[in-house]
Amino acid sequence: MSSSARTSPSRRPAPGARHSGSAVARRHSAPRQGPDTGDRLLSGAPGWLPAAAVLGGPILAAVVGEFAGGYHGPVFAVLTVVMAGLATASATSNGRWWVISVLPPAAWLVAAVAELAWHNPHYSTTRKKELGLVYATTHVFPVILAALLAMGLVTVAAVLRDRQRGGGRRGV
Repeated sequence: MSSSARTSPSRRPAPGARHSGSAVARRHSAPRQGPDTGDRLLSGAPGWLPAAAVLGGPILAAVVGEFAGGYHGPVFAVLTVVMAGLATASATSNGRWWVISVLPPAAWLVAAVAELAWHNPHYSTTRKKELGLVYATTHVFPVILAALLAMGLVTVAAVLRDRQRGGGRRGV
C-alpha cells in the first residue's frame, strides 16, 4: 500500500503542490540557536553548573565549615543554602526536578561522612558510629529544609518570570 493510499483525501497535498516535509518540520520551521535555556534565571550559566553546585555545594560547605570552626555550623548551613539556590537558578525548567530531589540525600551523605571522619574523639565502636549518624541527621535536617525552601523560592521566581514573558502553559 502506498503512502498516498493511506492518507485521507482531505490530508493529501493538491496535485502539483510542493510537499514541505513532515508535520513536525512544519511546526518547528526556525532552527534553534544554541541550547534551550528554558526559564533559567541564570540564562548564561553552563550546563554543568547545576550538578556541580548541588553535589559540590555541601562538600565545599563541610570543608570550609571545618576550617571555620565546625563542619556542621553556620558556614555549612549558609554555603549549602546558597549553592542550592545557585543550582536551582542555573537549571532549566525540566532540570529542576532532579536538582531539587538530589539535594537532601547529597547533603545528608556529606554530613554523615563529615561527622564520622572529623568527629573528635573518633567513634570507636559501631554503637558510637550509629550515634554519630543520628547527630549528623539532626544537624543537617534544618539545613536541608532551608535549602529546599530557597530552591522552592527560586523555582517560583523562575516560573513567574516565564509567565510574565508570555511563555509557559496556559491551560488545556
